[in-house]
Amino acid sequence: MNGASMAQWQRLISRSRFGQAAILGACLVLMLGLAYSIYLRGLFVEIEQGAAQSRRLQIEQADKALQAQVLVTHKAQLAALHERLGASRWHLAAAGELADFLEDIAHQAQVGGVFIEQLELLPEIQHDQYIEMPMQLQLRGGYGALAAFAQGLAQLPRLVTQQNFSLLAAQQSGPAGLGMQLHVSAYRSRELALVAPQLELRPALPAPNFSRSPFEPSARVQPRQHLETLSLDQFEMVGSLARNQARFALLDAAGAVHRLQVGDRLGRDRGRIVRIEERQIEIAEDVFVAGKGWVERRRMLSMKVPADAG
Repeated sequence: MNGASMAQWQRLISRSRFGQAAILGACLVLMLGLAYSIYLRGLFVEIEQGAAQSRRLQIEQADKALQAQVLVTHKAQLAALHERLGASRWHLAAAGELADFLEDIAHQAQVGGVFIEQLELLPEIQHDQYIEMPMQLQLRGGYGALAAFAQGLAQLPRLVTQQNFSLLAAQQSGPAGLGMQLHVSAYRSRELALVAPQLELRPALPAPNFSRSPFEPSARVQPRQHLETLSLDQFEMVGSLARNQARFALLDAAGAVHRLQVGDRLGRDRGRIVRIEERQIEIAEDVFVAGKGWVERRRMLSMKVPADAG
């Protein structure tokens, strides 16, 4: 466009008011559009930032709700542990002195018809929160009476542990008489008195059947195949018997005590008893070894020795 054309346009615009108003209006609309677009862009940015912050707050709220739930669970578990600790400490404090425990032992023996041949008090063992009072008992009576005596001690309100017991035939008291050696430990708290907590009363466990002595033959012999289905780790030697130059092993397995002799089979690896001693037995097993085939393996099963045995 040359200078003459520009001059013509300028004269045309200057003569037409409508043209001037149109140009002014177009400029105004353009300015408003630019301002509005800039404002909307900022508003959109703020909306996006607000949405992101809202999502973060929701995540934080969910995390805090989960933490609160875990905290409530932990508080409940802690309260239960404190209650159990209080109950145990109360049982220790309620145990009383050694004289009270001796009275309990004498009462259990008198009720069950058990004769106490010897009672040896061992030195007390000092622990951080409690005192252990160990003793060694030598008893005589029938199998059912001795078993009921041990069950009665376990049901006392005080804390009592029994371990390392052995049974022997007592010839002086007749065929049914037995002699038993038993290591017992009672416990008492170092604190003189504690407030008794609200303990939940639970029914006493039913007493097991002690009607048959292991020295007497059973009318219903349990099939030996049952013992061969149990792992050898499930057996625990709890004592031994000696009668007429023969020795028997008392093994606890699956909640029952079994009287076994040399040649009896037990365990899943075709195990058999090859030797019985007073406190241990030797078992021969047939195990399959890759490259060698079936190989005989010997294992020893011994009675547990108490921790304070010297």
